[in-house]
Amino acid sequence: MRLEIIQNNYILIPGFITIEQAHLLSLDFKGHCTKFNLKDASDPSLHVGSALNWLPFIKILVEKTPEVSAIVGESVLPTYTYARWQTSGHELPRHRDRPSCEISLSVNLKKDKDWNIWVQKPNGEEVSINLNPGDAVLYLGCQADHWRNKFEGNEHVQLFLHYVRADGPKAWAFFDKRQQQEPTPPVEKELPVTIL
Repeated sequence: MRLEIIQNNYILIPGFITIEQAHLLSLDFKGHCTKFNLKDASDPSLHVGSALNWLPFIKILVEKTPEVSAIVGESVLPTYTYARWQTSGHELPRHRDRPSCEISLSVNLKKDKDWNIWVQKPNGEEVSINLNPGDAVLYLGCQADHWRNKFEGNEHVQLFLHYVRADGPKAWAFFDKRQQQEPTPPVEKELPVTIL
């Protein structure tokens, strides 16, 4: 893995997608959420829309796999996408992610006010990262604490792209097989000895 990511638990990627692409994706996604009345189960009172593995975002997840592999410095495999359309008052508690989020990207699609993501570095330092539409931050979601304080703006749309390292310890979680559990090592049995 790239040294900068190991040392910081994250790397900033300005212009991961174009501003125009971010704008169009945010409009389409908000339309999708409105049409199907999609709410975020974590707090429906905040009137946020969310979607897991929406096809236009799956296309980006797959198309960006070679680029993300180059940034990470080794091959990655896609797991899943998630997106949120958030409004004032939302916050993201400090947490770490499940194995399918070994390599995570938060991509800003739209904002009317900055809403920084915080990431804790391996040395304990807490870093605040601001993203503009089209920008992304790649972070190690399973090992780095990350969070957002309460959102003071009116609207924020973000896309999450998740991957695992193809040769890493979480490779078993590729494609985010929901029923799949982390494998346990097989128990070695003693074979009977045959004397010839």
